[in-house]
Order: sequence, then structure tokens, then C-alpha cells
Amino acid sequence: MITYRKASPADARDLARIRGIFLMDTGDIASEQARAEIERASLTYFKATLADESFAAWLAVDGEEIVATSGLSFSLVPPFSLCPYGRVAYIMNMFTFPGYRSRGIGTELLGRIVAEARARGCRKITLHATAQGRPLYEAYGFEDVEGDMVYYDA
Repeated sequence: MITYRKASPADARDLARIRGIFLMDTGDIASEQARAEIERASLTYFKATLADESFAAWLAVDGEEIVATSGLSFSLVPPFSLCPYGRVAYIMNMFTFPGYRSRGIGTELLGRIVAEARARGCRKITLHATAQGRPLYEAYGFEDVEGDMVYYDA
């Protein structure tokens, strides 16, 4: 039976490991060396941000095994009309292991993290959707916004 619980700092190592699996699955990283590096950096990130609550995650668990993850990174931006308090949440780390997909787990986790964002006063929630995840977000009401640009300093 699948149960759901909020992640704690004690889950940092599992979240980092699963993030590495997720990034290999999406093709964002292609080598075990890159995966190990991302997992080390992610462990540092999750330990710090789960402790200071600038990141929150909900987990789906089957027995003792984490089978799906979600995550929200919180930030403050200058207020604007659609976000009058400047509180913004960014969804990341949404991943369900293949054997557990198409069972409503992702939908349940998404509902929980959106509720978490609302409870923290976030009026703007953003994400980068994979092709596989896009239908889930569209069904929930997320819209594709054209015109966003990004710069990565190499």
C-alpha cells in the first residue's frame, strides 16, 4: 500500500540518490561520474534546504521504500500584480519509479506540494516539465508560458 509523508532532513540522502536516477532517466546527465557529482551536490543542497525549510518535499512510500518524490524550492521576488507578496515556488524533483507510474501517485504528490505552496502564501508556482510529465501538469491546470528566457553562465 502506498503512503505519503513529508520529507525530513533525514531523507536528504535518498532524495539526492533519486535525483541522480531522475537526471539519468531524463538524459540530463549521461555518465555515472556526472551522476555521482550531482548526487554529492544534491545531498549538500537537500541537507541545508530541508533544515531551513527553503525546500519541501512529499514522498510516496511502499513499505519502507520511496517510490516517488516531489519537491518545492521557495524564493522571494519583488511583488507584482499576479504575485502581490513575492513568494514563488519552483517544482522540481518530481519522479516516480517506472513500476509505480500511471497509478495516480504523481497526481497525489503534485496536489500535496501545490497545497504546501499555497499554505506558504505562494501565488506563483513554476516548473520545467519533461515530455512525460507535461500531461500531469496540464491536467492540473498549469499553462505553458512562452517568452521566458534563461541564461546559464558557463
